[in-house]
Amino acid sequence: MSRTVLSLVLVTLVSACGSISSQTPTVSKTSLGQATVDGLSAELFTDNQLQTGLSPLYLKISDSGTHVITDATLTVTPQMTMSGGMQHGAPVLGDPSVDSSGLYHVDVVFQMASSATDIWAVSVEIARAGTAAVQTQFNALTVVDSGRALSFSYTPTGGTQTDYVASFNLTDAAKVGLNPVVFTLHQAQDMMPFAPVDDATLVLDPEMPSMGHGAPGSVNPTLASSGRYSGQVAFSMAGTWQTTVTVSEAGQNLGTPKFTTTF
Repeated sequence: MSRTVLSLVLVTLVSACGSISSQTPTVSKTSLGQATVDGLSAELFTDNQLQTGLSPLYLKISDSGTHVITDATLTVTPQMTMSGGMQHGAPVLGDPSVDSSGLYHVDVVFQMASSATDIWAVSVEIARAGTAAVQTQFNALTVVDSGRALSFSYTPTGGTQTDYVASFNLTDAAKVGLNPVVFTLHQAQDMMPFAPVDDATLVLDPEMPSMGHGAPGSVNPTLASSGRYSGQVAFSMAGTWQTTVTVSEAGQNLGTPKFTTTF
């Protein structure tokens, strides 16, 4: 398996007040760890906990513990080390940005839960003009299985197999009616890196197996940004739903991953 490191360069946004803030931002998120390297402090956050599927990562970079830095260039690299030493990365989505609190934000699709033998880490390289880049790593991150990420494969007649990683993410708590959903799709290239698929056609088919019926009215996801599709899935009653997503490209059915939602 390739050990090529998946990297995403975070292009920084510098505020009108300059590249360094005199106040530490108030952060109402879950801290995943903190590290200090060459006088810089890096702290990694997420909204609640890391889960399979689309998970946000936030980074606070500061010096002296109080001055927030927003003029750095960051490289963020998620990587799982599996039993036997095999490694793979994870799809990373979206244009990086610095929010109003001074946090760098990037979205990652963790396709596997962590375990005692399958361990996630996130490496961060920090570069600033006029100084050498420094690197730190957040190890042994806990990623729980949410059922929101699945892998599938497609092999054309006489061709070679292509592997995909997909995720199905409700943006709010599930409810009766229409539910906004973000679907992500990436092609796995020897497990590192992952190429976003931007020309797929998606069809949602929600079904409630226990009742033997579906629900009309879903809005099939369409491309919102590279690798990310937005739509709405319809649930007509509370319970356990299985949503089959038919994934096609150039008229060819690539696969039909099925995602479970219970509310």
